Amino acid sequence: MRIRERRKFFRYSQEELADRVGTDQKQISRYENGVNDPTADVLANLARALETTTDWLVGLTDSPDRPLRGEYDLDEVEREAVKILRSKPAAERRRVVDILRML
Repeated sequence: MRIRERRKFFRYSQEELADRVGTDQKQISRYENGVNDPTADVLANLARALETTTDWLVGLTDSPDRPLRGEYDLDEVEREAVKILRSKPAAERRRVVDILRML
């Protein structure tokens, strides 16, 4: 696990990270030292608190940066915009994107 590395990147103490995750300092220490493995829920909370992905925390990717937001993260207005954009021909979609960049 890369919890310690990312925690130090943000200059969080184990107690600060524990507060953000909803656990205690001793448990963070156990995770960092490989004594315990976090549950899926805790792993997701760690990823959010450390602004990274669960994949990076467990070593499945080398990039700690979060991926671009996916469709599942879109709010109602964003979903509507995507729906409208997808309904247009390619040339019109390009114009809409160009207009959005100018805003």
